[in-house]
Amino acid sequence: MIVFLLITTTPSLAYQFGGELNTGVNSLFYDNTNQNSIYENINLDLNFDNANFAITAQNNYNYFNKNYEFDIALKKAYIKHKFKDTQITLGKQPVSWSFGSLINMVDYSLGAEALDEESSAKYVNALELRYPINWYSSLSLVNEFNPDYDKIGFRARTLIRDYDLSLNYINKEGSNQNSSRLGISFKGDLNNVGIYGSILNLNNNTGNNVNTNAYMFGADYSYYLNEGYGNRLYFQGEYHLLENNEGFLELLNSLGGNISSSEEQLLNSFDSDYLKIMLGNVTYNINDFSSIGVFTITSLDDGSTALIPNYSNQLNSNTTLNINISYLSGEEKDFFGTGQTLPQAVLNIELSYTF
Repeated sequence: MIVFLLITTTPSLAYQFGGELNTGVNSLFYDNTNQNSIYENINLDLNFDNANFAITAQNNYNYFNKNYEFDIALKKAYIKHKFKDTQITLGKQPVSWSFGSLINMVDYSLGAEALDEESSAKYVNALELRYPINWYSSLSLVNEFNPDYDKIGFRARTLIRDYDLSLNYINKEGSNQNSSRLGISFKGDLNNVGIYGSILNLNNNTGNNVNTNAYMFGADYSYYLNEGYGNRLYFQGEYHLLENNEGFLELLNSLGGNISSSEEQLLNSFDSDYLKIMLGNVTYNINDFSSIGVFTITSLDDGSTALIPNYSNQLNSNTTLNINISYLSGEEKDFFGTGQTLPQAVLNIELSYTF
């Protein structure tokens, strides 16, 4: 109501109002049954010069258990102010330190973005200070406000010999868990191939003082058909190496959700000192409006794979059709295996309308 009064009583106030409406069908396929649900989501976004407000409403009906759910939440509500050379942002805001990877373990919040999709973990109540040193370098400090824990994050970013380098530090202290993450990421070009990577150390000092290391290296390449005048074929691959100890479970949150049914199954699904994961992404732009692609996530320890084909078609200037299929190839004992709580396949068909 306060925002509405500001708009109606201040004609000179510059603002933009828009949003997105999504409706779709989600089907979960198990060995002996399947579950179908239909959902509608709406995101409303109100942008001012120095402020942003967004709410999201979700409506979901599960035909299997006749369960109806409706939820409305505040997605964003922050103000911005520039004091001398420092950008100050206060309120519920998106905080993500991405650098183009499919899975980012040096991000401020694990699982904020994974496989080109964002989650609710990206939006936090915080105060962010950002100081640009020059065109290529900057410092960022995030102080999150949460009743369950205290969390701060620091990021230093610069450019060295055409390589984007970042140093990230996140410290989280709560009643159930105290941990800190120190990570370094880089991104640049080697001839026509883009390369990137990260090194992470997670220190979990809840109970036993455990250090967990994680390493990642990735590359991407775009190939244009017909000597650059045709459609684009995009390749991306990543190799992750995660140390297998108590901190390993926390790092799995970077995947954006649980993969196996229990923590015990996760720890016992492989015997090596490190979990080795290979990710792939192949996308073909059919034309300016449609594309087809596939994501793959493979555990090199047991060979189990999560296969995620996808298709997108912009039907008109406002409406887009998205079709996604997720399939787990492993057995119940495998890392990417189905169990009593996880389906063997998931089909999602969605129409989105922007305004």
